[in-house]
Order: sequence, then structure tokens, then C-alpha cells
Amino acid sequence: MTTRIGLITTGDCEQRALAPSLARVFADQDVQFELCFARPVHSFTSNRLSHPAPPGRTYVDDFVAAIVATISQRNAPDFVFAVDDLELANAATPHHVVALVRDAVLASPARATHREAQRFQDRCSVHFLCPMVEAYFFGEPAALLRAGATRPAELDATRHLEAFTSVDPSFLASPSVRDHPWRSEDRKLHPKRYLKFLNDPTEENMGRYRETRQGRDALATLDWAQVFMYEPTGIAFASSLFDDLADALGIASPFPGTCHPLTERRPNGVLRNL
Repeated sequence: MTTRIGLITTGDCEQRALAPSLARVFADQDVQFELCFARPVHSFTSNRLSHPAPPGRTYVDDFVAAIVATISQRNAPDFVFAVDDLELANAATPHHVVALVRDAVLASPARATHREAQRFQDRCSVHFLCPMVEAYFFGEPAALLRAGATRPAELDATRHLEAFTSVDPSFLASPSVRDHPWRSEDRKLHPKRYLKFLNDPTEENMGRYRETRQGRDALATLDWAQVFMYEPTGIAFASSLFDDLADALGIASPFPGTCHPLTERRPNGVLRNL
């Protein structure tokens, strides 16, 4: 019987391409990846988060509500995987992000009974791409070409992709300009801004990179095996995602490695991995 895995995404790139990207990895399994919503749900990680959450309803509550709505429907998928970018704002404090999700799940009325709580524990997961999906494109040179890059990338050879750092002098030399497509003060750590530069280093056609086109093309056929072989290794958030997916399918992870301690599978969490 086909295992149905519902995907909840928060970005345009992932909404268009994460399902086929994952399906390529698990092509030998009887699995169907399907979008839970016609559009991405609102990301809750765009700004720096602290724990506990401020009073009142927040975007993390809406994010968890999307999981609840999916798993509670009559024809719910077998598993629900909600995926968001961690974003630079939270890359140093992912424990705050995870704690906010846990709190929102625990506060949900949908967990009112033991049976309902068990459903979330057995069938629902939340994972993060660090700091954002574009970081992984740099693990496959051909993906950068599909994403529109016009020149090779220059990254810090001592740091793995989830600790993304550009050392490209042409990229870093220009003065910072607020609200510019790529010349932000934090650009050396920002995969998307570097990708925008690689698309248009002369700034003649600013805004050339689009998640809905170049991002989609890079992710849909991303060679994840090559991404995981990138040196140095250490993409633990991505390892958690693939390990969890493999467990849902009853197989070994296609990319064995160290999972992130905050998002690895756990037997007694509020979700499969939190």
C-alpha cells in the first residue's frame, strides 16, 4: 500500500519543488509526496524568535494549526511533515524555535485526549532547512547552474553548508545597501543573497533570481547524494529530515549521518521529532 506523506511548506521554492525533490530520493519506495495546501503557509521564522512567545496568537500558532488541520481531516495522509527555513535570524538559537513549536503543539485543543496526542506523536513532524533551502544548492554545482548562477561559488572551505559562509571577494567588497537584492550587511552568511549575486554580479538585471523559477529548477532535481558528500560534512538538520522520512517508510536513511539533536526522532516527544 502506498504511503502518503503530506508536506506543509512555507516558501515558494519548496511549495513547487520539495515534493519532486524528495520523490527522487525515495523513487524505489511505494510513497507519494503530496502538498497539504495549495499555497505555502506563513513562515514563522522570518524574524528573530525568543522563548517563551509573547502574549497572543503568533505565526507559530498558525503553523501548528496547519498541521492540526491536515492530520485531523478525514482523508489525512499517513504522515505530515511541516518544513520551514530556519533563517539567519534564528540560526544561532534554533532551540528557541523548537521550543515555540513544542509549546504551540502542547497548547493545541486537538491534543485533548491520549489518542489524539498519540496521533501527533506518531504521524507528525516539523523540520527546518538551515539557514534556508538555497544553502543546499551549493552542494551541487549543476544545481547552481539550474538556479541561474553565472560564475562558480567561493565558500569557506572549513564550514559545512548549514554553516554557510561566502568568501567571494567580489561579493563581499561592495558597500552594504539596505533593501538591495544582495548587498546586505549579513550577506556573507546568506545563501539566497549570494545566489542572487551569482545570477547577476554586474547588477544589470537585479532581482533575476526567483524562487518560483530558478529556485524551483534547482530543488526539483537536486542531487541530495552529492549535497551530503559535500566537505566538510555536518548538515545535521537535513540529516534529521531524511532520517525521519526513512523511518516513516520503514527503511534505513539514504544518507546516514548525525542528526541534529533538536530535530532528531524521539520516542516520547510531542511530535515524531520534537
